[in-house]
Amino acid sequence: MALALQIVEILGPSDQGKSRPYKCRGEDGVVYYVKGRQTNRASLWHEWICGHLALRFGLRLPPFEIVEIGDDLLRETPAEWQDLGAGPAFGSRLHPSALWMEVGWVSKVPVNVQRDVLVFDWWIRNGDRLTGNTNLLFDAAAKELVVIDHNLAFDRDFNAADFLAHHVFAAQWSGICSDLVAQVDYAQRLSGALEALPLACHNVPEEWHWANAEMDVPAKFDLADIKNTLSRCATPELWRTV
Repeated sequence: MALALQIVEILGPSDQGKSRPYKCRGEDGVVYYVKGRQTNRASLWHEWICGHLALRFGLRLPPFEIVEIGDDLLRETPAEWQDLGAGPAFGSRLHPSALWMEVGWVSKVPVNVQRDVLVFDWWIRNGDRLTGNTNLLFDAAAKELVVIDHNLAFDRDFNAADFLAHHVFAAQWSGICSDLVAQVDYAQRLSGALEALPLACHNVPEEWHWANAEMDVPAKFDLADIKNTLSRCATPELWRTV
C-alpha cells in the first residue's frame, strides 16, 4: 500500500452526516472529511471499494485518500473529538463549491446522471440516498452532481421495494426497465467497473482487517459476500426486484 496522507490538523466534526465525519487538514494543505474510528471497519471498506467502483463506472466523486491520524495529533485534540481515533482512515476531499443536494433540485440533474446513480446504488445495494437525505452534493459553479457517502452499501437487509419507493432518483427506474438496450449497456459498464475491485482491495490498510488497535479481533467485514453482490452485474439477477 502507498504511504497514507498525513493529517496535520483536526478542525472538528462536520455539521452533516450520520457517521459524523471530521473536517481535517492534510499535509497537502487540503481539507478532507475523515471517517475513522468513529465509524466501523466495514464502513471504511465500503467507502474505499465503492469509491473506486464509482470512478471506474463514471460517476463524479470528490478525490479520496487513505489518510493517517497520528497518536500525537490525537492526544492534542479535544477529548470530545477523539472518537476519530488514530491510524489509517478514509478521507474525502472538501468540495468548495458544492452544496448539499436538495430534492427540489432533481430537475437540474440530467436524466442520464440520475439513471447512473440509481443503477449504481442498486448494484451496490445502497439504500441510503433518500428523498429526505440524498447524500449527494451539487456543484453550483459547474452545475454538476457530486456523489458521496457509500458507507452503508452492501446492506444485507436491502429491501428492493423500499429502495424503489424512496431513492431520490427512483422515478427513472421504469424507464430503465423498459429499455433493454440500456440494461445491456449498464451491465457492460458495471462489469468494467468491477475490474477496479482487486486494486482497491490490495490497497486497503492492514489495520482495516481488524476491529481493534491490537489487531487480534477480525473486523466484521465479508469480502466474499460483497463479491457475490457485485457479480450480479453479469447476470439477469441484476434487474430482479423480487
